[in-house]
Amino acid sequence: MNDKIEKWRGFVPDEELQTYRKGGFAKRIGIGARPALVNIDTTHMFVDPSYSFCGAEMPAVVQAITDITDTFRELDLPIYYTRRDDRSLPAYRGAWNLKLHRPDDKQYVADPRADEWPERYAPRAQDRVVMKNKPSGFFGTMLADFLRYEGIDTVVMIGVSSSGCVRASAVDAFSHNFRVVLVEEACGDRSPQAHKANMFDLDMKFSDVESLDYVTQELRARFGRRESV
Repeated sequence: MNDKIEKWRGFVPDEELQTYRKGGFAKRIGIGARPALVNIDTTHMFVDPSYSFCGAEMPAVVQAITDITDTFRELDLPIYYTRRDDRSLPAYRGAWNLKLHRPDDKQYVADPRADEWPERYAPRAQDRVVMKNKPSGFFGTMLADFLRYEGIDTVVMIGVSSSGCVRASAVDAFSHNFRVVLVEEACGDRSPQAHKANMFDLDMKFSDVESLDYVTQELRARFGRRESV
């Protein structure tokens, strides 16, 4: 029995699950020798409902983001953050100008708070911040190079939105041959349905979608400081 397929029973019809089973999908990738946390776009713009780009409040997602961040800090493991780069000029926004109804909206281009993080999990001086202007944290950035320089083989990914920037970043991380583990409770979306559908698809093909408890236990068992005897 493939537990990673079975856990989606009830969300996906049995006959569809059978096609994934037939294809041999959904093998667990696992956490490798050197993980890093990659936080995708959890700035006020996307977690604070006073901003138009955020949907409803996501207190459970914010709490899970805080919890996994605290675990990485406790274990002294590297943490990366991505956020939007300057979008004040049309050329910087690029194709977003074609898709958004208000690409020059003040919230979108000129509110500095929009690109700051809630204090409870905001970057520290030693954390790494990568600026981007497209959905993936890897597209047109040095993120993959930074990770490889630090000997990272596993990306533990959290953030918003599951169907957009998280998905794009997870697929690109996989394409760069990193192990990718998504913390399900620490990923959010404007649409719960879109979140679930993308978590399922990523779990089948490109990453492990794991619970916060599972990832936390694995990290502490593997990388916790052991007292000398």
